[in-house]
Amino acid sequence: MVSGMANFPVQLSESILLHAQVGQDSCSLRRELYFIKKDKLEMYLSTDQLKCVFWVNIYNAYSLIMADEGVQTAEAYKRKRIKVAHTAFSLDDIEFKILRINDRNPLYKFIDNLFCCSYIRKLAVKEVDYSLQSMLDRTALAKGLSKYRSSI
Repeated sequence: MVSGMANFPVQLSESILLHAQVGQDSCSLRRELYFIKKDKLEMYLSTDQLKCVFWVNIYNAYSLIMADEGVQTAEAYKRKRIKVAHTAFSLDDIEFKILRINDRNPLYKFIDNLFCCSYIRKLAVKEVDYSLQSMLDRTALAKGLSKYRSSI
C-alpha cells in the first residue's frame, strides 16, 4: 500500500455502503468503482485485512441496493451486477471466490479455485476468515424479497 495516502477503494466502498444504508443514490460512486484501474485496486488492497474490509462493504452495499430494487433472492446472488475495475462480479463471486467462505468439501474448493480466473485469485484473500460470514448481510435481500412480495 502507498504510505501516507488514504486508501481510496476502501473509502469508496464505505461511502457506497453508507449511501445504501440510508437509501441515497450511489450511482456516481458505483461509477467510480467501475473505473478504478485493476492494478491500482490490487495495490490498494495489498493485505487480507484491506481486501476483507473492501469486499464486505461492497457485498453488504449491493445486498441493500438489490433489495431496494426488489431483486428476487435466488437470482440476486448469481447476478453479475457488481462492477469493480471493469469486471462484473456477483454476490456469490465475492462470498465464495474472493472471501472464500464456504463449508463445502475441500475438493470442491480446490476445483473452484482451479477454474477461477487469475484476476479473482489476485483479489482473493489468502487466509480464510470464517468470522466474516457473520459480517455479510444476507438479511437485506430476504427482507427486500418479503417487501417485494407484500407489494404484489
